[in-house]
Amino acid sequence: MRPLAPRERRIVALGLLATATAAVWLLVFAPLLGGFQARTERRQQLIARYQADQRLLASIPALRAEASAQRRSAGLFQITAPTRALASDALKRRLTATLTEAGGVVNAVQDVQADIPPGWISVRADALINLTQVAKSIRSLENEAPYVVVDYASIGADSALHSGHSAPLDIRLQISAAFHPASPR
Repeated sequence: MRPLAPRERRIVALGLLATATAAVWLLVFAPLLGGFQARTERRQQLIARYQADQRLLASIPALRAEASAQRRSAGLFQITAPTRALASDALKRRLTATLTEAGGVVNAVQDVQADIPPGWISVRADALINLTQVAKSIRSLENEAPYVVVDYASIGADSALHSGHSAPLDIRLQISAAFHPASPR
């Protein structure tokens, strides 16, 4: 092998210097700068979490006041009774009274067992009533405490169809309400 010319030696030296510089960069400075960047990102995440936690802590009095207000108004949104059967009877009485006060004639009222979520009770009534009275009854059920959900309303006008003049409607109305067992005293 022949000896390298001075120009070739400079090119090889520059190549070795570039390789050594790249190796020092990749082995020393890149991980060091990457660590600084990772710590900066982590610090920013911690600051954001701290600020969110401070906002949450500052909202605790408002959340307590809201929870207290909800506890006080819980009776408006549920039927409280010692047993599910008593709560169901109360809901039946409410449905019957509402339909009767509106001017309807209640034929049957019964419990509904199918497709009701846990913690709820549901009843259904069959009645003869006109359309204005149906609207008044539903409005009364939805807007007076304890508030109930009207699950189902079926209106049939078969008697008016056969007689040819206005007659009471056959309705089936199903309502549900949240049930809360009364604590023994």
